[in-house]
Amino acid sequence: MYLEKLQQWRYATADFSGADIADDVLDKLLNTTRLTASSYGLQPYCTLVIRDKGLREQLVNHSFGQQKVADSSALVIFAAKTGAVADIVDPYISELSQQRQLTNEEAENTRNYLTQKLQAMSAAKRREWAARQAYIGLGTFLLAAAELEVDSCPMEGIEHEAYDNILSLKELGLSTVFACPVGYRSEADTTQFQKKVRQPLSKFKVVL
Repeated sequence: MYLEKLQQWRYATADFSGADIADDVLDKLLNTTRLTASSYGLQPYCTLVIRDKGLREQLVNHSFGQQKVADSSALVIFAAKTGAVADIVDPYISELSQQRQLTNEEAENTRNYLTQKLQAMSAAKRREWAARQAYIGLGTFLLAAAELEVDSCPMEGIEHEAYDNILSLKELGLSTVFACPVGYRSEADTTQFQKKVRQPLSKFKVVL
């Protein structure tokens, strides 16, 4: 399978060469990620692209010193939408109405249904739900990057609140879920030559 080959090719890149990703390549990667499945199609998260080297150097200090945050071509942050429920529902209804030519009544019925579903969750539960949707997007992101021969390294080992503060995300109704440096591997990165280690299918697959 082609996807299996992509999985074999990619690895968590430890050392980036510093070579730049072209804007159109990065746009292809993010557009493919944009099409990922999400609960109700609401996409309760977004991707932030940080190209500025100085800003990424600041974030290294809040990434347990992982220099790849600055040495990659760009840092992509997946951020959950943590503001008002309307900030999640309204953009979706706007697109839905336009794309599917809904009547006003159909649009309002859908808006009310989704609003009730989300308001039934606490703010903490909504944040957790949004984060889970972001992780679904990450799977697509990593495979799309491999398809484009772009290297990546998803990172949870960061100080989330510090990221939020430095990037002023709270004011935008967003909260960092994880970060992912992207770029091109350095020839000196010995990690690329290590065998990929995963549980064999016989242990991974449980038949009940």
